[in-house]
Amino acid sequence: MFKQPFTVAILITLAGSIPFLALGAVVLLDPLGSQTAIEVLISYGAVILSFTGAVHWGFALRDTAHPVNGEPLSPAVLGSERQLLIFGIVPAVIGWVALSVMLHFQAPALALFLLLVGFFVTIVVETIGRGRGVVAANYLTLRWVVSIIVLLVLLTVLATVLTGMRVG
Repeated sequence: MFKQPFTVAILITLAGSIPFLALGAVVLLDPLGSQTAIEVLISYGAVILSFTGAVHWGFALRDTAHPVNGEPLSPAVLGSERQLLIFGIVPAVIGWVALSVMLHFQAPALALFLLLVGFFVTIVVETIGRGRGVVAANYLTLRWVVSIIVLLVLLTVLATVLTGMRVG
């Protein structure tokens, strides 16, 4: 029964990468639609980055009993729970700043860079969390797969914007 929700999570996560791939393709292949595609990509990226942070709240707010023996979690583990709550808002703040930079300063390159940093920092923190027993191995594997896709698309679009290979 546990496998079924994770299978659904895999499908939904991979489906969530489709807008990144499609918008990246528009930027590369359709110079007339690239400006709009970049703006939509930044908006979507900010929303998804916020979502990745929210997952950490779920990790932190799980039952405080040890999953194996039912005893209360140690103070060290509970301390990491507080760190998860704090870290859970960092991706949302980075996404919001990226979106604000694009909307108010018309600086898509900076916005794309901020999203790259946000997604990279998030996956690194999740990898550290796996080492501390906070993040499940199957979740981390899934996150690495989709993070590589997202990071490659954002990096490609950023390079396209910086080199002026698009019209708009």
